[in-house]
Order: sequence, then C-alpha cells, then structure tokens
Amino acid sequence: MDRKIGSTLLVFSGILLFTYMAKPLIPGFCLALVLVYLLNPVTNFFQKYTKKRGIATLISFFIVVGSFGGLSYFLVGETVEEAKQLLKHPYMKEIGIDFLDSEDFYDSLLQLLGDTGTRLLKRIGVEVGMWVIQIFIGLLLSFFVVWKNIGIPVKDEKAQKLLYIIDRGIKHLVLSFFLTAVVTGFISIPIYYGFGLPYPFFLAVMTAFLTLLPVIGAYLLYMPLTVILYFERGLSESLLFLGICVVFISILPDILVRPLTARTREVGAIPLLVGFVSGILVFGVSGIVLGPLIVITGIAFWRVYIKETGIGES
Repeated sequence: MDRKIGSTLLVFSGILLFTYMAKPLIPGFCLALVLVYLLNPVTNFFQKYTKKRGIATLISFFIVVGSFGGLSYFLVGETVEEAKQLLKHPYMKEIGIDFLDSEDFYDSLLQLLGDTGTRLLKRIGVEVGMWVIQIFIGLLLSFFVVWKNIGIPVKDEKAQKLLYIIDRGIKHLVLSFFLTAVVTGFISIPIYYGFGLPYPFFLAVMTAFLTLLPVIGAYLLYMPLTVILYFERGLSESLLFLGICVVFISILPDILVRPLTARTREVGAIPLLVGFVSGILVFGVSGIVLGPLIVITGIAFWRVYIKETGIGES
C-alpha cells in the first residue's frame, strides 16, 4: 500500500475515533465555539489598554459570562414569582384542594416517593450533571483558546481560503443569534402591549434574552402568560395570544431573521435555514450551531476545491 494513502487512512481513522469518543461532549464544544467568537473581540479591545492577554481575557470573560449568569439568575427569580402569582389564583387553589381531598392523591404520593420517584430523581440528577459538565468544558475551552490566542496555522493558499470562508461564516452565525434575539424582542412589544399585559417592555427584554436559548427559547415566558390569560380572560383570548406568540415570536424569527442575518457572500440564507432545521432535528440543542457549521464547511469546501478548480467540468 502507498505510504501516503496509508497515512491518510490512519489520520482519517483517528478523526473518526476522536469524533465518536467526543460525541457526548458536542454541546460543550459548540458552547466553546460561540464563546470564543464572543470573547475574542472583547479581549482584543481590552488588551490595548491592559497590554496583557491574560488580564484582558479575564475581564472579557467576567463581563460576557457574568452578564449571562446575572440575567439567568434574574430570570429564574422572575419565573418563581410568576409561578407564585399563578398558584395564588382562586381557580388554582380550588384545584389544589380538590386534588388533596381525592383518594388517588396518597397513592400517587407513595408511588412518587417509591421506585418511580427514585428513578426520576436519578434521571434528573444525571441530566443536570451532564449539563454542568458541558458548561464547564465550554467555559474552560473558550477561556484557554482566547487566552492563548490559538489559531490554525496553514501555508496552503486554498486551505487559507477555506478557513477564511468558515471563519467568516461562524462570525455571522454567532451574530445572527443576537440579532434574532433583538428583533424578536421588538416584535413581542406590540403583542404584549396589545393584550394589555403589565410591563410590556420588560417582558420584551426577557423575550429577547430567552430567544438566545436554543429550542426552548421564549416558550418559557409566554406559556405561563397564556395560562394566566386563560384564568383571567377565558379560553379564546388565551389561545389567540398563544397562536400569535408561536407564529411571530418563535417560528418567523427562526425561519426568516436567523438565516437572513447569518448569511454571507459565500453561503446563502436557504442552505443555512436547512442547516438550522436539520441540525436541531439531528443533534438536538447543539444542532443550532453544528447544523449551520456543517453547511458552511461543506459549501466552503465545494467553492475552494471543486468550483474554483473546475473538477467535474467537461
């Protein structure tokens, strides 16, 4: 066997083996990728004044990650308060009293405290533990890459062009997350205002922040609001509110704003839309990054190594 072919097969096998072993940590790698593209420009800005990469990285890390952490903590607090207000509703109190008086309540409680509850708690513990590990890996990798200013040194002209297209695509991809969140927040203002909900601008800010969370997103906010509207104004108005929120807050921004803001000169909006949708269906939460990244890489490879070299042309 030719030595070059053998070396290529060996490298390819190593990549496949690493991909298989690292598959459970893909969400952490995707988080690290997004954080690197967020932290790097902020770190470069502070480095002009601190003159030290490590200090600049620490400052940018605490600003970006601290902002998300603070907003998340505030969001959890507001969610708890919203749940308390919902439980204070007379209808909810009546349901609770009827449930406590029912004969099935004690049987259900014993079952929950038994094997079913143990399995449920174990499953929740494993899921929470995995997410903590993913977040830790994402934070650690992103901090190290930005601190050491790690790049991919290549001398080949085509490889440089390939990496340039991918780098440009990822920058637009990360930017699209924030632009989609901002647009969704503005779209939600007239919806909340039109239904007479209190503090519509505050709700819009929370909607924008939740839109940054893939898959779940703003559902966390407008679903409880739908329940509150149901108790206060009836079924028809609550269903109307839910339908408008699903269409204008969840669906349209994802299929229009996100791919349009992520497109580049090399990669159009339609392929990116396919990447977003198929990525989430195949890879779950991490697919919102991994799906478009695969599309961007594939199109970059085609443009550099096939289209420009004329492979396949007669």
